[in-house]
Amino acid sequence: MSGALAGDFRDYIVAHIDEDTPRLAYADWLQEQGRDERAEFIRVQVERAQLPTWHPAQVRLALRERTLIERYGEEWLAELPVIEGARWEGFRRGIVAEVSFASFEAMRKNAHACRAAAPVEAVTVRWPRRREGGRTVNPIAELRELTLTGNPDYDAFEWVAGSPQLATLRGLTARSLWGASLGVLAGSPHLANLKSLCLPSNNLGNEGIFGLAKAVTLSALEELDFSSQSRHERYIHDPVIRAAGMGALIGWSGLATVRALTLNGNDVSRDGLRALLRSPHVAGLKHLSLRDGQLDGQAMAEFDSARPDLRLETLDLGQNVLQNVGAEYVALAPCLCELKALRLDRCEVRLTGARVLAKKAAFLDGLRLLDIGHNHFGPAGLGALLERPPAALHTLRVRDNDLTAEGAELLAAAPASDTLLELDLCRNRLGARAVRALGEAEHLRGLLVLRLADNPIRARDAEALAASPLGRRLAVLELEAPEPDGPGADQLEPDEPDTDEPIPF
Repeated sequence: MSGALAGDFRDYIVAHIDEDTPRLAYADWLQEQGRDERAEFIRVQVERAQLPTWHPAQVRLALRERTLIERYGEEWLAELPVIEGARWEGFRRGIVAEVSFASFEAMRKNAHACRAAAPVEAVTVRWPRRREGGRTVNPIAELRELTLTGNPDYDAFEWVAGSPQLATLRGLTARSLWGASLGVLAGSPHLANLKSLCLPSNNLGNEGIFGLAKAVTLSALEELDFSSQSRHERYIHDPVIRAAGMGALIGWSGLATVRALTLNGNDVSRDGLRALLRSPHVAGLKHLSLRDGQLDGQAMAEFDSARPDLRLETLDLGQNVLQNVGAEYVALAPCLCELKALRLDRCEVRLTGARVLAKKAAFLDGLRLLDIGHNHFGPAGLGALLERPPAALHTLRVRDNDLTAEGAELLAAAPASDTLLELDLCRNRLGARAVRALGEAEHLRGLLVLRLADNPIRARDAEALAASPLGRRLAVLELEAPEPDGPGADQLEPDEPDTDEPIPF
């Protein structure tokens, strides 16, 4: 079948837009028509949407999804008709359902034509201009996600807040907001079904939190992203959430339904973290991201005194200067004992901290994803982790940790590495000796993705690795343009003799 989605299937999917059964039925029909890859793609995306992000099956599914999109994505998008002012952007659970409109006026004029071809489940459009604000846009019944970009006029917030279209949404992403404007938007009477509110890189600060805390219709919210710009991207006087804002947030009753909270780039402070973790409204919180939150190692002690019923599944503390003491507090906190994913990159955790984390963290036995890159704890720190070992770990990111060839040899010889599906060893001064160890690895038996960029690996060594048993098993071997043959890698590993022969496997 070419062209738009068949009418019967389109109507069936739209009528049950939140269900998977119509999409899987369409996949079965496509397979009967001989379109096996298209059918597989639907099933892959449906399965990914059903699984938590840390589930090991996500690695294989994501690889297959990427392969199918690279091979067929443009072809599948091109099957949809060209519509003025609209662009087909992507897929939702296997169906072309993402559209970007050039303007609100284009959306008003052409949404009907888009819906005749495919479900319009996710829309990206810039904020309405003054001349567009008073015009009616008929609601798209199946629209679940709306992303607003560009710089809004002052009246745009009231126009959008008053739109009945918001009532169909489950996810709203808004950019270029400032403090008072969020109160107008969050005060909309049409947001009772909203599950995800993402406000990344906005200048909201305390005033934005105050406005959000007054919202009474956000009763179903499960995900809240209140990220600020990172410190190196913003001006010194740009607003961020500080103590008063944290106080308003933890007292907001709407926080009780939130399962995923992102406060990256804000001045969370130890007092703010303490109040958050002890709030009566966070018992159901499962995912917390506090990257670049100006937190230090002593602040991590607050996790130990969190609510006794709090059990986080994912935690991102990257770009906070936690050092060794912070790593120990994280390892011992009861509220983190069920962690599935942990990010401690760029936290200045050295060898002592890595050893303490490996020895004392109760969550290591069930951890699926660990990012502890840019900490420079060396091969001994990696060795301590592998000695534990983390039995369920499938993704390990240890970029820029001075691992050298010794670290590669530890991984190659450790039975603990057999659970790994994805391994990031970028920027670890790995040369010929490390490449040989990886290629001849007794373990790493399940590895699918190996990232080795920013290492002084010569062309001939890269070719030998790709041809090795490990290389042939990999779905992804990431290597930047290799260093030319000659001095370079061997200067970092003086015990490796120079030879013009490729490394044998």
